[in-house]
Amino acid sequence: MVESEGPGHLIAGHYRLVREIGRGGFGVVWHAWDEWLRRDVAAKRLFLAPSPSVAVEQTRERRRRTLQEARSAARIDHPGAVKVFDVVEHDGAPWLIMELVQGRSLNAVVRSGGPVPPGRAADIGLQVVRALAAAHEAGVVHRDVNPSNVLLGDQRVVLTDFGIAVVEGDPHVTRSGTVMGAPAYTAPERARGEPAVPASDLWSLGATLYFAVEGHRPFPGANANAVLYAILTEDPAEPRLAGPLSPVLEGLLRRDPAERLTASESVGLLEELLRDGPGGLASLHSDPEETPGTPPTGPTVGLDGTAERDDSRLPVRNPGTDAPPTGPERGGSRSRVWRGVAVRRIVAVGTVPVVAFVLIALLLWNGTSAERQSRASPNRGPSGVPQLVGSFAGERVFALAFGQDGRNLAVGGEGRAVRLWDVARRRTVAELRGHGYTVFSAAFSPDGRLLATGGYDGKVILWDAVARRRQRTIETAGTSVGTVAFSPDGRYLACAGADAVRLWGVRGHAWLKTIRGPGESTYTAAFGKQGRLAVAGSATLKLWRMPARPDGPVGTNGVTVSRVSSVVSSLAFDSDGDGGRTLAAGGYDGTVGVWDVAARRRTATLNGHDRSITAVAFRPRSGGSVLATAGGDVVRLWNARTGKAITTIRHGGDVVNAIAFSPDGRLLATGGDDGTVRLWSLS
Repeated sequence: MVESEGPGHLIAGHYRLVREIGRGGFGVVWHAWDEWLRRDVAAKRLFLAPSPSVAVEQTRERRRRTLQEARSAARIDHPGAVKVFDVVEHDGAPWLIMELVQGRSLNAVVRSGGPVPPGRAADIGLQVVRALAAAHEAGVVHRDVNPSNVLLGDQRVVLTDFGIAVVEGDPHVTRSGTVMGAPAYTAPERARGEPAVPASDLWSLGATLYFAVEGHRPFPGANANAVLYAILTEDPAEPRLAGPLSPVLEGLLRRDPAERLTASESVGLLEELLRDGPGGLASLHSDPEETPGTPPTGPTVGLDGTAERDDSRLPVRNPGTDAPPTGPERGGSRSRVWRGVAVRRIVAVGTVPVVAFVLIALLLWNGTSAERQSRASPNRGPSGVPQLVGSFAGERVFALAFGQDGRNLAVGGEGRAVRLWDVARRRTVAELRGHGYTVFSAAFSPDGRLLATGGYDGKVILWDAVARRRQRTIETAGTSVGTVAFSPDGRYLACAGADAVRLWGVRGHAWLKTIRGPGESTYTAAFGKQGRLAVAGSATLKLWRMPARPDGPVGTNGVTVSRVSSVVSSLAFDSDGDGGRTLAAGGYDGTVGVWDVAARRRTATLNGHDRSITAVAFRPRSGGSVLATAGGDVVRLWNARTGKAITTIRHGGDVVNAIAFSPDGRLLATGGDDGTVRLWSLS
């Protein structure tokens, strides 16, 4: 933070800071008072230099982004777009002075109160698409339409955060080749690396409305890479609560931009759905405060993605996948059945059951998001079945790692903070804060003195695990970090992301090598007992040997173990047994391959999951024979040598994103979308 920045401080001579109302990975937003014009405003400052390691070009890029946001928003004259009043410079940093919108983000409303009624979602969509139409007419493509950037005020809906918008004809935009914005709301053409077009914003709007009315995102995935892969290869699950809004969602979420609903078509359909009369959506329209099960919102101030917790940048499960579809069938030519009379027929038929469905869903929804800590009673089951011996609940979990003594468990996820949990006493002992977005990965060094964490912000943070404070922040220059892993001797740290695997020299504090393959993406990595590094991309599985001398040069080529037919989402070596000869690889296709890496042959294929594999882990002190795998809401234990299933742990419909064994192999920790970390006794 700028040293002189704080409540009461004067920016540019007449903007008095009142209170901080939001903070994210790229900026901070303040409620401020304009002493010249005597009005409340919002003052936004981007973080230009969060650490000395930030390159000069990155600082320039962020400065350009601030000015880009001002230029983009200033071109749009519409009540649905946030107004920018001024751009000033203070203490070497640019500030945007904008209107202060009293309200909450759509993301916060849904997270705290559950899905909104179809009529309310249609009204939100109508106001946003009108703002987008005005932006597109002014030559501006937003590029980051998502629930965190849609503000719900008392009388209006406002689209905010034009920080990565593209202004037609302006060459000063974000770096080429960088995919920015919320992955879950990124249009397919942008996920392929193509330029953003107006139709891209409309796809993002469709995904946003899907989230609003269904309560979850349309595409699943355990991390940002998996979400983008799903967007490119899968259709969204049929909406179950959208009712008459379903055809609009289908029209907006078409993969081909040329087949997508246009802004004018969307306005026409939404207006028709909202008209009063038989079969109209007006009867389903209500404010969030009036929705059963939704707590009062209060005068919470929101402004953009930094003003609320940015859940839109996180992966999400798709709880409706296993349920029978209730919406219109998607087969054949998928003709535009929503036009004209067809829409009115769907509305008339769908209204009553949808009302009942929404009310039941909201009444059953558990709205508490506060951390719950408990000593769970043992779950007495049949002999040989893992017993639940403890739980810890907070926010969605994506990373778990036991300390080397087994006393502490590191938990990372959507809350950005990494929590250290005392396993014996079942309570949080520390919260490590430093990441700007979701934490996807965590690993302790072999001596237990360091904890490495990586996340969507592209940073890797090394923490002093004993003093529980940040030791070093490492900028990877990547889009996200899905895996971090220490070598057995603690000299190297592998950081795997969407574009490459990077090796960091822990003792020399320097990047040693970047590993990537031509035409490959979505990398993951794991170290074996003998120091071999397994790297899997979207096409191959390779082994790399670490140098004999400390921080020495890494070889130029890895040894290919095999080509893979499905993207590998997770890797794990056995930690004992044959000394790290056995490697497990979980894939997006729901299978787990077990490999003898010395012989370069597959020894088993595990087919017990019907969903993408999110995590694999060998049980310590089992001789490399017991393997845990997670996929969907199921964790399975296998005999890795015979390929036979041992037992199954079910999580009641919530996707499991992370698993970890204690060093003695007696406990298995699991965590996922419901935010609860569970401890299972295997002794």
